[in-house]
Amino acid sequence: MCAILGILENINIQKFKYALDLMNHRGYDNQKIIQTPFGIFGFNRLAIENRNNHIQPLYRNNIMVMFNGEIYNYKKLINKYDLNASNEAEVLYELWLKFGVEFVKLLDGMFAIAVFDRKLYLFRDEFGKKPLYFTKNGIFASEIKAVLPFVKKEINFKALSEYLAYNSSLAPNTIYEGIYKLPAGCYYDGEIKRWHDFNRIENDEYGVPEKSLDFLGYRERIENCIVEVENFLTNSIEKRLMGEVEIGSLLSGGVDSSLIAAMMSKYGKIKTFSIGYDGYENYDERRYARLTAEHIGSEHYEVNYTKKDFFDEFEKVLFAMDEPVADSSFFAANFLAKHIPLKVVLSGEGSDELFLGYRRYNEYLGFFNAYLPNKKWLKKYIERHPEDIKEWEVFRRFFADEPVFRGINETFFQRQINKALKKNACEVDYQRFLKGWGSFDFTYFDLKVWIGEVLLMKLDKMFMAHTIEARSPFLDKDLVNYVFSLPENVRGKNKWIVKEIAKKYVPLQIVNRRKKGFAFPFLEWLKEENELRVIIDVNRKTKIFNEEYLKEIIKTGHKRYKQHLWTLYLFSRFIKKEFL
Repeated sequence: MCAILGILENINIQKFKYALDLMNHRGYDNQKIIQTPFGIFGFNRLAIENRNNHIQPLYRNNIMVMFNGEIYNYKKLINKYDLNASNEAEVLYELWLKFGVEFVKLLDGMFAIAVFDRKLYLFRDEFGKKPLYFTKNGIFASEIKAVLPFVKKEINFKALSEYLAYNSSLAPNTIYEGIYKLPAGCYYDGEIKRWHDFNRIENDEYGVPEKSLDFLGYRERIENCIVEVENFLTNSIEKRLMGEVEIGSLLSGGVDSSLIAAMMSKYGKIKTFSIGYDGYENYDERRYARLTAEHIGSEHYEVNYTKKDFFDEFEKVLFAMDEPVADSSFFAANFLAKHIPLKVVLSGEGSDELFLGYRRYNEYLGFFNAYLPNKKWLKKYIERHPEDIKEWEVFRRFFADEPVFRGINETFFQRQINKALKKNACEVDYQRFLKGWGSFDFTYFDLKVWIGEVLLMKLDKMFMAHTIEARSPFLDKDLVNYVFSLPENVRGKNKWIVKEIAKKYVPLQIVNRRKKGFAFPFLEWLKEENELRVIIDVNRKTKIFNEEYLKEIIKTGHKRYKQHLWTLYLFSRFIKKEFL
């Protein structure tokens, strides 16, 4: 929706405006800067709700309030608490006066909020949909690029190890030493404190019946579960249609985005948007997107992404990305966003993680009940015959009685990180994302890491780079809390609940399609242009990595290290842009 920037000292106004202008893409509708006795604050606005009311930064009675995002329930809060407010910023101000830091628990939305009331307070929503960065000497901003003019640039090697492991640094770290990102569901008042976390409290209403005579009642409860999920999703979509502007939908051709677009189309004719790759049928899903578009009667738009587009736009994507995030779909998403003539779109992120839609989840589920009578012998055997591949590492963990699952997007495992970075390697803390919840550990872990640090940053950074706000109906706290209450056997796997709902809305050909990721032929293009040499060329100047190990990865990358190669290439381009 917008960009916020604040510095708790009265610096040169021109330098402040320069930093704020670096985030103009987040909102062209209005810019406002205020100077106060305790600092200077600026705001770039993308007007979606209350479009003619340019109130931020809101400064009243020596209290400053700013936020980026949407508060879907702000009108309900006005009525419930009889607030003297007419817009979201005033609601936040009034709630702050009434409840202090506890006000954030009343909000339903996606947000990054800054409050100054004798000292600075920063808040971030439960999922981390809206980014918020800060330094410990009183600078905060929606994007890192607005902080960089005021700090010395240094690599954070703990964040680099996290990046290798999970395609991104993990909050509170960023790739820049001394610049932090507020973790999802947390606030900062000089220390990082948690205000929200997802919990698992199982609802035994859906438990398996003890007597066969109860089967019909059990079947009825399962059907009710499907209805409940549909109702939660319907309510979530309705909330996200809030605004005074036209709202469209991304449409990949998969069941999740197709379901969102179809349910959304019940409220009126919509525009849908897809991307594809001429000449690369294995990656191109536009024909499936067309099926859904025709079925729901949307006004459908397609764009074609080429190798030339990929390389021509590379530096711009790095600029929008802020720090390296090794998900290649950032580039296709950025190009798609460039061709969307709307301010708001809905997207299908979150369904796979909530309802175990990835094929690899099934592989990890297999370890829960696996029984091997010769486990000790196999443990010794595998330790004597090490392999530098993920499959070997997964079995090593299993035989060593260690947690096998450590994130759906885990790329470099710790032994590989140690080989790649040597003296610069740091231990990556994965334990904080494991709760002992069986298969729900998959969902919790990936909500925090894969969704929170990668997918949601793709939606925010790549679409806001083109002044578009992306909203994710599957990632609604009411829906997620409900899913966390289900027994494992009811939640099941392979998104069966979502597919049952989708049968009412989209063609069966879409419902029954095999899961396909949002991918494009980046490795083919890098090889065709001999771009992988950049990895070695940059490393010879920085000496960050072990060159021999890099050469090994490049040599066999097409067979076993595809994601490793992308992770290294993207980081090398980032280093070249920012440090060389």
